[in-house]
Amino acid sequence: MVFQRAPCSLYKQNDDRGDAGARKGLNGHTKSEQVADRKSKRRRVSVLYHSAKISDYRFRKLLWHFVRDHSTTEAARDVRLSVNSAHAIYRKLRVFFYEVGLFLDFYAGQDPETFESDNPVFEKALLEYHFERIGRHRGLRSPATEPPYHFAESCWRYDFYVMMQERPADTVYAMMQRHLLELIRLCGPVGARPRNLPAGARAVMRQAGERIAWLKRNAPGFRDEDIRAGLSEALSITED
Repeated sequence: MVFQRAPCSLYKQNDDRGDAGARKGLNGHTKSEQVADRKSKRRRVSVLYHSAKISDYRFRKLLWHFVRDHSTTEAARDVRLSVNSAHAIYRKLRVFFYEVGLFLDFYAGQDPETFESDNPVFEKALLEYHFERIGRHRGLRSPATEPPYHFAESCWRYDFYVMMQERPADTVYAMMQRHLLELIRLCGPVGARPRNLPAGARAVMRQAGERIAWLKRNAPGFRDEDIRAGLSEALSITED
């Protein structure tokens, strides 16, 4: 029997197929494509926080603690981060929400000692809440060289504190977390320069309107006609 040698081109074709098969994995992608895909997935790990070191899942858990005003030690233990990492993320959250206009200074940068408040009763209650809060969290003080991040945060939290006097805290915490996540998705990620600031400002006003509407609907302590009239006036401002 005579065996004929196959043409060289046929050997070459089979070799090319073999090389391609060796380079491709079970999913049909080459090794370089698999590496690129893994890198892409790593880039997509977190869209809420500007870091590849923490996933969105862990960031949301940390945000859950931030909403409840838990200490960084407690948050770090639950999320399995170092206390320093949790402290850094808490700070970035405060800076982010201050820059997008959610955390607002009641005194608008003016000297509190010379500020003339048109609602001294509210001012007194707000300050009492703030000093009680920083008393629980030792060291919550902003240097004089930077904006009052902690006080601005207390100003935001005080609205929800009032709401918690009327209804169970868990329902209020759910609203707080929803509002923060909305702004992070709209203007974030946290840790980067905020974007979409005009849209963020509109969201802040709408959220304020939602809180006022909630008080009118759910708070027995706000059934006084004069108070409800004031709430309605404030609500109309947020809707403009």
